[in-house]
Amino acid sequence: MIRRLPALLLCLTAAVPAAAGEQHPAPVWWETVLGNTRLPVSRMYDTLNAACELITEKSLIPVSASDLAFESVKSLSSIDGKINVVKDGKRVLILADGRILKSFTAPADDDCADWSRLTLAAAVAARPYSGKAQKADAEEFFNIFLNAALGKIDSYSHYTGADPADPVALKNPAGVGINYRRIGKYLEITEILPDTPAAHSDLTVGDRISAINGRDIADLSRIEALNQLRGEEGTEVFLTLRRDGKPLSRALKRGRITASPVTYLFDEKSRLMTIRIAAFSQKTVSGLRVTLEKAEKLGAAGLIIDLRGNTGGLLKQAVLAADLFLPEGLSVIKTNGRANGTRQEYTSTAKKKRPVYPIALLVDSKTASSAEFFAGVLQEYRHGVVIGTPTFGKGVIQSDNDTPDGGHIYLTWARYTLPSGYSPQGYGIYPNLCTSGMTLSNVADALPVSQTQLKPWRQGDDSFKRKALAACPPQPRKDNPVEDEVAKQILTDPERYERSLTYFSLD
Repeated sequence: MIRRLPALLLCLTAAVPAAAGEQHPAPVWWETVLGNTRLPVSRMYDTLNAACELITEKSLIPVSASDLAFESVKSLSSIDGKINVVKDGKRVLILADGRILKSFTAPADDDCADWSRLTLAAAVAARPYSGKAQKADAEEFFNIFLNAALGKIDSYSHYTGADPADPVALKNPAGVGINYRRIGKYLEITEILPDTPAAHSDLTVGDRISAINGRDIADLSRIEALNQLRGEEGTEVFLTLRRDGKPLSRALKRGRITASPVTYLFDEKSRLMTIRIAAFSQKTVSGLRVTLEKAEKLGAAGLIIDLRGNTGGLLKQAVLAADLFLPEGLSVIKTNGRANGTRQEYTSTAKKKRPVYPIALLVDSKTASSAEFFAGVLQEYRHGVVIGTPTFGKGVIQSDNDTPDGGHIYLTWARYTLPSGYSPQGYGIYPNLCTSGMTLSNVADALPVSQTQLKPWRQGDDSFKRKALAACPPQPRKDNPVEDEVAKQILTDPERYERSLTYFSLD
């Protein structure tokens, strides 16, 4: 029996491995590239090569050095559209305005060293023919090259650069509360921080920002983009977006980014405590412990744990949060991937006292990743009734890897499964009580029918799951009063609560 937090979850931050030893001499043209004084080519090579070694070794989805590098060099067109890169048989051609600037012999598919060199040679060759490329610094190239390469893997893996050295000095610094990666001429939102201007808007992970305050992303350096998003508290920032191929515009008022992930509200009449977990960050478990102590002192009769709009965060925190509610000796999570150390299991720990309440877990289509895991574990062990719509469907884990330049690569390197063996990847957690499309008037007439037979969902094929999603479509429901009312009615009726719990054997 395993009773410790596995290394995969305990420490998601690792250093990018040092580049593998040279297997052959560098190409003859490499000395010419190293002689370029406008870019720190040698230092850039160390970062690109180390990143390539990391990704090819540990990525959950196998990918070759040649695929990564070719995606990188193709992304030069995102700096300047007149630059183009093509493969012509065993040659890689760098072009400007249709004219061949350089021609290289394509390295072997698994040769990270020479593909990294070729990527940098392409950048050096293109710079004299592009004013935009000449303005790009090393960090700008890293953002473009590495995010293009990581985009080859999935939509979750991404690179973030080191903190910029020269952001604009502000008296009352504020922002909108997003993390993002650069994809071509867009900034793609990868995370929305809780209780921030972005969280209180309809922005969503995956939205692509094409302009900030009327300035195209393609014309902004990394630092310029950051400085456009930042500003004095209370000032507005105007974003031009694309969502599902359609243009959108949004104005957000900048605010201080000091969010607490756990908040609560206690209803004296029903004796129910609503606990809002906005994200699973370093402070989530400590905040949840304090809140549960408060629930005990107030004599709470039940808990409503609101996970709507919670896009996840640290899986370690979600595992520890679930463990608070579970008796000793239960399998909580299993992880698996290609890299060494990804086969892990965590079993619930012994504890002097644990909170025992009827629990309603509120979820929606934005409930993702760690939040899906938390809801799924309590659902499977009959420790809570899940109310809302099917969740986002992310069952993979990213590791946080330091790069030689001081940046970070967030790489999808493992998948997780719930105690039943089910992975939410692609289809999410299915609710016990579906509220898709419901209004308060619907709830006044009758509560939704409880779906307690979830074994077909956990073990069914794709066709079955698509039909189930058609019957209960995923929807964003954050702050919708319907789920709160359904939860209140379920938790204040012990017999109905018991009938709504999952009837599902883990054997």
